[in-house]
Amino acid sequence: MQEQLLSLNSQNNHAITGSIFCPNTPRSALVISHGMAEHAGRYENFARWLADRNIAVVTFNHRGHGPECPPDQLGHYSDAGGWGKVVDDLNRVLIDTRERFPDIPLVLLGHSMGSFIAQSCAQQHPGSLDCLILSATNRIPHPQLRASKALIGGIRWLYGTHHRSPTIARMTFGKFNRLFRPNRTDCDWLSRDTAQVDQYVSDPLCGFECTTGLWHDFIQGMLTIKPSSWRKDLPFTCFPAQTTR
Repeated sequence: MQEQLLSLNSQNNHAITGSIFCPNTPRSALVISHGMAEHAGRYENFARWLADRNIAVVTFNHRGHGPECPPDQLGHYSDAGGWGKVVDDLNRVLIDTRERFPDIPLVLLGHSMGSFIAQSCAQQHPGSLDCLILSATNRIPHPQLRASKALIGGIRWLYGTHHRSPTIARMTFGKFNRLFRPNRTDCDWLSRDTAQVDQYVSDPLCGFECTTGLWHDFIQGMLTIKPSSWRKDLPFTCFPAQTTR
C-alpha cells in the first residue's frame, strides 16, 4: 500500500489538501467527506484498514478545516458562496479520484456535516459517484431549519460573518452533549469510545467553534437538499445520528 499527498486547486485558488491511500490492486475507491470541527487526519487509521482490504481511500480537508487552514479562518467556509464552494471542492476531489482509479467503482462517504455536503454533491453532480454512504446524518424539518437560519442570520447581521456565537454553540453541540448527561467532557456526544472522545478533545484542530457565516451557509445548504431529485439508480445507505448512549 502506498500513501500519497493530495493537492488540488479549486475555486478562487483554494488549495485542497489531503491524502491518498492506494493498495496494489484496488477493487473500489472511497472518498471521505469529514464532519464539522474535525479534519481528514482523523480518518487515517480507517483509511489504512480499508487499503489493507484493497479499497483505495482519498481523504481531504473541507474549507475552514485542517492543518493548512490559517488560524483566523478555522471554522469558516468563505465570506461569500461558502456552500457552493465546499460542494464544488468535493466534486473536484471526486473527479480527480475517478481519473486516478478509472476502472473501479467510486464510493462517497459523508460523515455528519460532510454527509450533507455529500448529498448536495450527489444532487448537483450525479455522474461523479457510483454509490453514496451517509454517516451520522439526519433529516431536519424545513420549518425548523428556516427558524434556525433566521436566528443565525440575525446574529450574523449584528456581529458579522466571522463571529463565533455562544448562542449557536449552545443550540448545536451543546444541545447534543446535554442528551448524554451526566457528562465527562464537553464532547461526550461524539462517541461511546472514551479514547476517541479524549483524542478529539486534545486535538487543537477539533472541537473549535464555527463562524456565523459557516452556520448560515450550512443551513442554507441543507435547505436545498431534495433526495427525491437524486439519480434513481444511485445506491446509497444511511447510518442516522445517535441521540442516546
